[in-house]
Amino acid sequence: MGFRHVVAFNAVTGTFLPTQASAQEEPSQPIPSQRFKLGQSDGCFRYIGDAVEFIGRFKAGSYVGVSMITVGRDGLPTPAADEDRSPAMDLPEWKSASPYFWFGPAPSSRDYSITFSPRAAWGSSAIVTICGRQSPPES
Repeated sequence: MGFRHVVAFNAVTGTFLPTQASAQEEPSQPIPSQRFKLGQSDGCFRYIGDAVEFIGRFKAGSYVGVSMITVGRDGLPTPAADEDRSPAMDLPEWKSASPYFWFGPAPSSRDYSITFSPRAAWGSSAIVTICGRQSPPES
């Protein structure tokens, strides 16, 4: 390859590198979030959509159960064994045989945030159920 070809190749490659690097960076868009309030009849909140952060108030001593099922491109729920995302919350995880991920007890009455990881799955629709209770879930 001649000198002119190397310079031309470097010039062309250089123009594409910033685009490729920026495509790999985290999106600068706001995180899709959803405020929620637990239902009075069963203490749960149900949601279908693409939010990845859920913000709601829990009382001190509460235990929080979270279930998430990704909706595939075919519109069908992902089988539980194939679910890639799991909930994360700023409370300790509570081990339980339940299909929910349990967290708690909440140390104070305030708003808490629930998110899901890995972030690579953001933008996918999901069926989310969040429940609260004042007694520990069965282990």
